[in-house]
Amino acid sequence: MPELIGSNKENIVLREMLTHQAGLKDWIPFWMKTVKKDGTYKEGIYNTTPNDFFNKRVANDLYINKNYEDTIYKQITESPIKNAGKYLYSDLGYYYLKRIIEKETQAALNIYVQKTFYAPLGLSTMTYKPLAKFDLDRIAPTEFDAKFRKQLVHGDVHDQGAAMLGGVGGHAGLFSDANDLAVLMQMYMNKGEYGGMRYIDTATISEFTRCQYCKDNRRAIGFDKPEMNPEKESPVCSCVSYLSFGHAGFTGTLAWADPENELVYIFLSNRVYPDADDNKLAKSGIRSKIQEVIYSSLKK
Repeated sequence: MPELIGSNKENIVLREMLTHQAGLKDWIPFWMKTVKKDGTYKEGIYNTTPNDFFNKRVANDLYINKNYEDTIYKQITESPIKNAGKYLYSDLGYYYLKRIIEKETQAALNIYVQKTFYAPLGLSTMTYKPLAKFDLDRIAPTEFDAKFRKQLVHGDVHDQGAAMLGGVGGHAGLFSDANDLAVLMQMYMNKGEYGGMRYIDTATISEFTRCQYCKDNRRAIGFDKPEMNPEKESPVCSCVSYLSFGHAGFTGTLAWADPENELVYIFLSNRVYPDADDNKLAKSGIRSKIQEVIYSSLKK
């Protein structure tokens, strides 16, 4: 990314960025710079109806200035780098990843993944911007956002930053039912092949699903891994194999593939409804408990 030359990001290595140890901040609340102290929107950033200038949907009756994306990326580029080499989960690198993919493929991220993966795999529900394809009653609502969007977020991405990019982020914005997500994870578990078609090279899958910096960082590239240190919290139960990999999402999603046990486990939840503050899902450990039941039944 030539635009990062001269910044504190110019020497970031993709492998370190995608394993969350490039020293990036964990996140930036971009929306806060678009509202005044009294909670009203600053002039010129949003509009209640779409037009050529306000052409990106943030939520119902809320559209953002098409040039504001540059402001978001400027904030990321000017953000500090701290403790590079130390694990800290950050979604900021995935904003950059979106731009890298779009530059390399010469296509918008949502269009590229639809044509290259979702359509050939037959994934009819996996999509960005679901309101363009489905009725609202097919989509689970997420949070009632009283501070930023001032409405129930329903059919739009929960993540504020991805919403401000028009619903398509490298880190958020994807909707799916459980079956389609299971197909995608099965393709990964099959080392990039599904239904007689190859989507990703075997060596690439092997590299991306292995732990990269295992001493203090359990992460694979993009994917999460089980925590081997018993003193640290793991995203999954201790019953999974170390070959397993997946992702646990903020809104309650868990997608996990275990090649050793030939098992794909999908858990979908809109746990942020009606608000995201009290994370009962994490406190109860229900996702891992269900996983334990599945593994114990396999052993029987």
